[in-house]
Amino acid sequence: MRLLVAWIAVGVVVALVALLDRAGVLPARYVLAPLLGLLILAIGRASLRSFRSGAAHIPDGPPRPLDLAQERVTYACGGCGAEVLLLVRGTEVGPRHCGERMTERREVPRGSVR
Repeated sequence: MRLLVAWIAVGVVVALVALLDRAGVLPARYVLAPLLGLLILAIGRASLRSFRSGAAHIPDGPPRPLDLAQERVTYACGGCGAEVLLLVRGTEVGPRHCGERMTERREVPRGSVR
């Protein structure tokens, strides 16, 4: 909702600038230059804000080694077909490859089920 209001406000400002420029009252560059500066400032602040929470995905505790005799966990990329064998689990979230999450596949070795 907030984004919609922002786009409507931008549309109103652009229309107002076009009317003022056509009437010869105020050149468009005097209005558009500060707006462009505000846009660059907003993008810069958003980028710096993302650095603050950038390390939130790092796990707190030590990694847990997996017992491959009991269970084998692999991840497969749907885009290119690459597969990853998980030896140590750091987090419950799977890895990313080709820009998307890899699908988890758990295999139980033949002799481990009783």
